[in-house]
Amino acid sequence: MGLLWGLVGCGSDEPASAALAALTATVTPAPVGVVVTPLPPTQGNPPTRLAIPAIALAVPVAPMAWQVTTVNGERQAVWQIPEAVAGWHLNSARPGAAGNVIISGQHLAGAAVFAPLARGQVKVGQTLHLTDEAGQVFLYTITEVAEPLPMQGNAEAAAQAAIYLEPTIDLNSPARVVLVTGWPEFSDTHYLFVVAELTGMMSVE
Repeated sequence: MGLLWGLVGCGSDEPASAALAALTATVTPAPVGVVVTPLPPTQGNPPTRLAIPAIALAVPVAPMAWQVTTVNGERQAVWQIPEAVAGWHLNSARPGAAGNVIISGQHLAGAAVFAPLARGQVKVGQTLHLTDEAGQVFLYTITEVAEPLPMQGNAEAAAQAAIYLEPTIDLNSPARVVLVTGWPEFSDTHYLFVVAELTGMMSVE
């Protein structure tokens, strides 16, 4: 998978089952009904792990930068997704903070950490856990699994993808996570975006 506005490559060097077990062994739910007020955009810590318990998905997350390269004769910034983990866009929001936390992952190459997304396993209403460097676990509820957008030759699709990829680090912006990967599960012709809204947090033992 490669985003001209954005992405290239990704995976996970830790088995999902082991990662999920490690996560669930170290956190306990906060009281039912507790809702987190988003942190200011300048606060918070980088993400280190993402999990969707409903589908037994748990993967490490690492910071991801970009590289200026020439694409079709034009110089563009292309995101360099790490090979063994999901990649957090460095210019996006941090877990628990107002704005978009953007995380990209591969669905075909490498360990294909986001293959479950391309297979249609992620559904609206599922809970997403995002752990930061301090061990704080923020809970997000998936609110949108967007229709896949073509990668090439469609200006309208490119504009829509750019909206999903906007980091939007702003105090007045909703606190949410945007997951990005390729689609369909057997090819790489479209982008798939999954959106989750901040709904709570978990306390670490």
